[in-house]
Amino acid sequence: MLIKEGIFQFKIPMRFNPLGYTFCYYLSDSKTLIDTGINAKDAYDALEKQLTVLNAKIIDIENIIPTHFHGDHVGLIDLIRQKGNSKLYAHQSLIDKQNKEKAYWKDLSRLSIEEIKEMGGGDITPLFGRFENSIRPPPKPFNIDKIVEDNQILKLENTNLRIFWTPGHAREHICLYDANNRILFSGDHVLPKITSHVAMHTWGERDPLNDYLTSLKKINELSVKIVLPGHEYNFTNLSERVNQLHVHHKSRCNEIKDAITKGEKTIYQISSRVSWDSRPWPEMDFWTKRMAATETFAHLFYLKNKNEVIENKNDGILYYNLA
Repeated sequence: MLIKEGIFQFKIPMRFNPLGYTFCYYLSDSKTLIDTGINAKDAYDALEKQLTVLNAKIIDIENIIPTHFHGDHVGLIDLIRQKGNSKLYAHQSLIDKQNKEKAYWKDLSRLSIEEIKEMGGGDITPLFGRFENSIRPPPKPFNIDKIVEDNQILKLENTNLRIFWTPGHAREHICLYDANNRILFSGDHVLPKITSHVAMHTWGERDPLNDYLTSLKKINELSVKIVLPGHEYNFTNLSERVNQLHVHHKSRCNEIKDAITKGEKTIYQISSRVSWDSRPWPEMDFWTKRMAATETFAHLFYLKNKNEVIENKNDGILYYNLA
């Protein structure tokens, strides 16, 4: 789909994912691809077909700029690079993230079981055994050609893109701002309807929710005519949407505090009392509950740093109470 002269939106399918598609963006003048889609044949075929409509080929892509390095945004990178000599861009934090992954990935199965127990989900730990084979070997690190920095301006053919480092959903997440056309490529940082998954693991070291809320402020004052996200649909009300996201996370924090007004609880117990948008807690499968628990943990960690909740550990299990 044509967005603006020289800027095209590609729909890259994702089978078995309720979102349906990842949106990727092709800047034809500079032969730049923002995000790639998942690593699947139908995804590659869709990218190739949509390029063909523009009289372009995979081999023509000179620059790949992922908004972040989740599989649905970077899956086709290796296949694209095998065809030609495209340069890969990323924020420095990706290098740090990849180095840390080497350290913990080999023990990911053990760490995952320990985390479930630590979060108070010991009764469902046996279910993890069904999925142990789903933990694959450590992902091969990406070879990055160009490191980008926060507030840096990338000068491409007929386009200048300002980089905004927006950690939260992913540590390495960036948004790209075309001031001339008042376009924001928002990746998964700001989506028009759903909220981005902001999660934390027990082996994490940072405060991802604080990072996310701080990152929202970076882009809130931009003069934006249209936001081009990674999923769902394009939208125009950036400031309104950012305010909605702040309200959502404030409400979630209050809901979590309400859950512990009558005494300390584990992360899984607190999660079961949160009104999730996707489906009620009893209807969630094992993996969805685990994702919900890691989101709850991110909010609890944020509240702990604000001295609004107290964390205790008994018999290897984390418990929370109001401060």
